[in-house]
Amino acid sequence: MKRSALWIWLWLLLPLHVWSQDVDIYHKNTNDNYHLPQIPRGMTFREFDLLGTQVRMQDIFASAVYPGYIHFRIYERKKGYWLMGLRGAGYAGWAYLSFKDRSVWWLLLNPNGRANFDPDYKIDVAVAYASAGLILGTFLYDWLHGRYLLQKKQLHIRYKYAPVAGLAAYNFGGRTHVGWQAGIRLTF
Repeated sequence: MKRSALWIWLWLLLPLHVWSQDVDIYHKNTNDNYHLPQIPRGMTFREFDLLGTQVRMQDIFASAVYPGYIHFRIYERKKGYWLMGLRGAGYAGWAYLSFKDRSVWWLLLNPNGRANFDPDYKIDVAVAYASAGLILGTFLYDWLHGRYLLQKKQLHIRYKYAPVAGLAAYNFGGRTHVGWQAGIRLTF
């Protein structure tokens, strides 16, 4: 009982520690993603917010505690709720094993421990591995896929609001070329 109370207390205090400090290793005071001289006229607040968003160490720690955190942060709510549900199913599997008085770590580390004496042992081992896979898988998916989606969205926004390069007409020896031309300009 004391041990479970300690773990519950730890899980309640962990978010406070995660939010109390910025643990970014290469912290800079400027935004490296995009420098806007002025905000384009048609840009929405969500697009502007996504350009300034980065996935930092603090977000990775928060994603370990709050399922789907990065997807919620980049406005992917449907995937965030799916990740929350899947991680909840993983925790429900561990709760099921706890109600059966099974040690999850014993089942994970000793998959063939009591298989000859208990007919439900192999099922409990499968539940323990499936739950651990769901919990770890949702964390990694939220982190890696969320980072990929953020970079993809930022790229689309940059492409949408990039200045349009005009085509120039050059006249070289009576022939007119339209487009970019490579060459050297010598001035005296």
